[in-house]
Amino acid sequence: YRIGDGTGGTFVGPANNCAQDSNQALFASLQSTGHSLRRHADTLQAWADQHPEQAATLRQLTAFGQDLKRTLQPLGNLRPDWERNEFNLGSSIEDEPIRNLIMGLGSWRTVLPRKASDVVVHQFLHYGAAAWVLRTSQVGGHDPDIAPIAPMTF
Repeated sequence: YRIGDGTGGTFVGPANNCAQDSNQALFASLQSTGHSLRRHADTLQAWADQHPEQAATLRQLTAFGQDLKRTLQPLGNLRPDWERNEFNLGSSIEDEPIRNLIMGLGSWRTVLPRKASDVVVHQFLHYGAAAWVLRTSQVGGHDPDIAPIAPMTF
């Protein structure tokens, strides 16, 4: 999945992989929503007074975003690229290896795709969402002789 910027190969490592990209996108959308809510706090308060049930759902979304941020960056804000929603399409193993390792460790729950999925789904379920798990071992039909490999995580 990971693509480069047209300069050659792209290094997939602790700070840059498909799971990191997906979680950065989720992180950025929740962060952007939080910024918008803070910018329009006065208007939203008037709206919340008129629509208390919907306002409760919005408060839950805000709490979810904050919890997810703490979950995805348990060591604090070691991902400035996520904080600023920077697009980092390509890197190589020579590009600041210590910095990339520290950034990867700062968001260690998203280094492995399966672990990242488990963490995010757990957060959504904690907040009352439903999860739909797709079986991708067979696409376009059914063959009883094919069985998926059980997923594993750390």
